[in-house]
Amino acid sequence: MDLFGDEEIIETEASTPEPISEGLVEPKLMPYCLGHESQEKLFLELYEQDTMPHAMIFSGASGIGKSTMAFRLARFLLKHGKANQNQDSLFGGGDLAQDITSLDVAYNDPVFSRIASGGHADFLYIARHYDSTKNKLDASLKVEALRKIEPFLRKTSSDGGWRIVIIDDADTMNRNAQNAILKILEEPPANVLIILIAHRAGMLIPTIRSRSRNIAFNPLSNDIMDELLSKQGHSLSFSELETLAALSEGSIGTALRFADGGGLETLSIIIDHLSDVPNWNFAKIHGLSVSLAAPTQDKQYRMFAELLQWLLRQILFAKAKGQHSPPDYLQRGGLQKIMDETSLEKLISISDGLKNHFERVNFSNLDKRDAIRGAFLVIGN
Repeated sequence: MDLFGDEEIIETEASTPEPISEGLVEPKLMPYCLGHESQEKLFLELYEQDTMPHAMIFSGASGIGKSTMAFRLARFLLKHGKANQNQDSLFGGGDLAQDITSLDVAYNDPVFSRIASGGHADFLYIARHYDSTKNKLDASLKVEALRKIEPFLRKTSSDGGWRIVIIDDADTMNRNAQNAILKILEEPPANVLIILIAHRAGMLIPTIRSRSRNIAFNPLSNDIMDELLSKQGHSLSFSELETLAALSEGSIGTALRFADGGGLETLSIIIDHLSDVPNWNFAKIHGLSVSLAAPTQDKQYRMFAELLQWLLRQILFAKAKGQHSPPDYLQRGGLQKIMDETSLEKLISISDGLKNHFERVNFSNLDKRDAIRGAFLVIGN
């Protein structure tokens, strides 16, 4: 299960939502979306003014809540319909839209359950195909998946209101897939909203971007990160929160990947080993390499490679900014020594060397024990 839209949501007519929980769940089941209040305010204004665009790009880093907000907006529009219809309602007693102060839709509302189960006739969710045999998503969103959109939009809305399409990972579409979307955006049907979720909006062709309204989503603040991590059962010290927030760059999806996967512990192990630079304790490094080379430790190995490179980049960035110490959350172990005794040019060389080293290991499928030992040699040389 992916919390923020990086995995395909399987639509089944018969499935129903699980009971609501305080913790984070996949976007179709999330009843709230923290940290993006300004975007929600904008959507309410567009709704009240009946100026909702026919297409929007939700842009920003992966794992910050773009998919969650997309489902939240879809539920709201499909529940309340068109703003002008609400104003003319026989029993509305005036402008109903003025009484709406949030995009909230109750978890037990039929619209919520129908969207969550994939059974709403006016809602379509498109995502990358999940290959169960390889346990991974396709690298790109194929044009075949997007061909579902045109016949869907030809249908008449079941209640005369909106028809909504969410296209997740839209930035992974190839040129043919993007051209298929462009044809729809050039002559959009009435009462249609297409939401393209893009972690790298620049990957979308200019003509798609020019025909869509871009809604930028910012990284989450540390306070929001702390609240969301707490909902998942993580009680963190101030230093741990600072480290995790910096490591994840404000993405709760990334933060949870590290928090749930022991990322903070792995980071501490790496820092402990770096305290020996340049006189490496090769017996200790050998023990680490053996523990991470086991077939069951593949995720831990990849996390080690990612965190080691991240650590050296943080020292490099601090040095490039003219700082004399690593960031506060990294002032421990041998990191200060590396920063004091290594020139900026050398840090750049080490950072590039580590990147090339691990890419070569992955491409050639080399022994992970040699990969770990070799990484320390790259740093020490």
